[in-house]
Amino acid sequence: MKRTATALCLLLAACSGGGGFGNDAGLYDTNTTAPAPGIQAVQIGEGGSAFQACAGIGEVVNLSPAGEAYLPLRAAPFAEADEVARLGPGTRVFRCTRSLDQRWQGVVVPPVDAPATDCGVGSPIAAPRPYTGPCKSGWALTGFIRPIAG
Repeated sequence: MKRTATALCLLLAACSGGGGFGNDAGLYDTNTTAPAPGIQAVQIGEGGSAFQACAGIGEVVNLSPAGEAYLPLRAAPFAEADEVARLGPGTRVFRCTRSLDQRWQGVVVPPVDAPATDCGVGSPIAAPRPYTGPCKSGWALTGFIRPIAG
């Protein structure tokens, strides 16, 4: 009889609505506001120390003569992220990384007046790290960057 009473108490405690694991209403975020994309640095050196800091070179293509006159370079791989620069057709970029969904490429952009500048990404680096300059960097939609080397 004592075992039956203990089992019944355990069963009732397990079925009760409060105090149990996972029943805390504070565990669930009820905020329906979408998070702001903020800034996400472009990573360089993802290929390892035997390869250049950025995997290849690309150029801006597929801009519509009737629509887009430039490709926005964003601070993070989201359409809502701040625009940090505008890239015209044929602009050369170093292709360094991709977003998880592959829709965005993290690129480093040499200055317009010195397009042959390697921006510090033409040599291997010891370990992957965020790009910190001297050139502009950001995120561009993959469909507008055509690989031309690397």
